[in-house]
Amino acid sequence: MKFDKKEIENAKMPDFSARRMAVEFDSPITPRENLKLAFQKKQLWMPSASDKGWFCPHIIPDNPARAFVIQGAKYDGPVGGNDMFGIYWEYVPSARGSIVRPGNPTLTDITKWKEVIKFPDVDSWDWEGSARDNKDFLVNSTRYQNVCIFTGWFERLISFMDFGPAAFALMNRKTKDYVKELMDALSDLWIDVVDHCAKYYGHDFDGFTFHDDWGAQDGPFFHERVVREMLVPYMRKVTDHVHELGYTCDLHSCGSIDRLVPCIIEAGWDFWDGMAINDYHTLYEQYGDKLIMSAPGTECPKDASPEEQKAYAAKYAEEYGDRLRPALVSNYDKPGVDFQIELYRILREKYSEEDD
Repeated sequence: MKFDKKEIENAKMPDFSARRMAVEFDSPITPRENLKLAFQKKQLWMPSASDKGWFCPHIIPDNPARAFVIQGAKYDGPVGGNDMFGIYWEYVPSARGSIVRPGNPTLTDITKWKEVIKFPDVDSWDWEGSARDNKDFLVNSTRYQNVCIFTGWFERLISFMDFGPAAFALMNRKTKDYVKELMDALSDLWIDVVDHCAKYYGHDFDGFTFHDDWGAQDGPFFHERVVREMLVPYMRKVTDHVHELGYTCDLHSCGSIDRLVPCIIEAGWDFWDGMAINDYHTLYEQYGDKLIMSAPGTECPKDASPEEQKAYAAKYAEEYGDRLRPALVSNYDKPGVDFQIELYRILREKYSEEDD
């Protein structure tokens, strides 16, 4: 598909998100189709972080509890409330999200988790109704649609125990075997959810996003050896199953966790949706052929002139435009329209030449 200048003549910036903005082009295929091609290293241009969408149906109790329902069907229900385990999440309007209020944890003794934690009946959720109500939303989307599973392995342990006790249980040699049992049970639960999504939504969606934050602004919560022992095997159990069904796996994990990226790869994730505080320049050089990362910063000043934006785009294309090492353009720093148009043009032409 040769580049045609008409593709950028009517480029426009949609106003669909205050945090992520990406220019829309008259491209020969949709951003969703282009991102699918990136897994084959045959993308027509450099995908954007905005090309991924989250599908968070209200039938999964964690989505309304976490105040994050994104679906085709209209939702007027409550935000906050009980998640799939009956854990109460308090909605915080200023944060536009929910949190378990600390100080009164459901689980105070990890050795008693089988007695205290009640697993949900996934089959009881209205899957048929959700599939019917959201089919058009999924089929007609031009964005790569991921079913979002909030509150992954470590975050789920935090929701049961509060942060301090959860971290201690994860690393204490006297309790970590109980944590492993719980992590394995959680993996089985996620596989059950994955199987229901595959059965009822089919391949109208593209993959799964799991949330599991591993760090703060100044570094990871735990050492690599803890992650490899306590989290990686149980994540890999799920990602292997997801891949067998023909879907992709996206880990949304915040914090400065550069040194845990090898663990992310070992756990079988295809994407890592991280924060811009990580050193993506180095990470891309080291792991760009093994993991699609979503936020290598553009470093283009907000007040840059059109010509300056084009110059930054050329530099960015040279650094991150290797077709065999796909990366996603960051939209958290809201790159300018001229930057995005020039980046699209440069790489559309470059990849077209590579196809000849």
